[in-house]
Amino acid sequence: MSQKSISVLTEIKLNIQEPSGITFFNNHLYITSDYNGLVYKTTLEGKVVEKIATDFTDLEGVAIKNERVYVVNENKRTLIKLKSTGETDKKYKIKGSQKKHNSGLEGLCFSEKEDCFFIVNESSPTEVLKVTKKGKELDSFKVDFANDLSGICFDNKTGNLWLVSDESQKIYEISNKGKLFKSYSIPVHKPEGIVIHNNKIYIVSDSENKLFVFKKP
Repeated sequence: MSQKSISVLTEIKLNIQEPSGITFFNNHLYITSDYNGLVYKTTLEGKVVEKIATDFTDLEGVAIKNERVYVVNENKRTLIKLKSTGETDKKYKIKGSQKKHNSGLEGLCFSEKEDCFFIVNESSPTEVLKVTKKGKELDSFKVDFANDLSGICFDNKTGNLWLVSDESQKIYEISNKGKLFKSYSIPVHKPEGIVIHNNKIYIVSDSENKLFVFKKP
């Protein structure tokens, strides 16, 4: 395992309060806010083009499957499928325990290759869950190399997962079974979400309300 630093290509101020999760679909970014429960559809440069209101406030991760938006609610430990209007379509309880209401589900991504979701639990325990489209756990593994986990994305080119840690201020490339390959320090305060597109890594900062773009190593 090697550890390096990577430099920022672009740093963009977002008109989004407390961005917490990010994904890519159809040449746009989708970013959740755990402040107001909105999902923001933006350009790749972070310009908001649509706001999707949901029935929740504590939104952390976001993913898209079959053109439908899915989010996770941390406090209630639920995977939520949204209608196109933003209203709740289906809710799936994710099994597991958390010591505090704010130490639960933090990041979400969908793997078309494996036809499943990957969800991170922030801390106590710090782990990655592999679940079906209806939230049933298929597999899980603990993470001992990061102080916490705040985001996750699936790399379609390699089949690996990428994690981001708020407290450690690092990103990690791992196998889908949890083997650590590489870690990188990032100059981002409170990084909360991560996604890869076109050999670039997009990371949102909760406290700075910013989008950081890195060249994928």
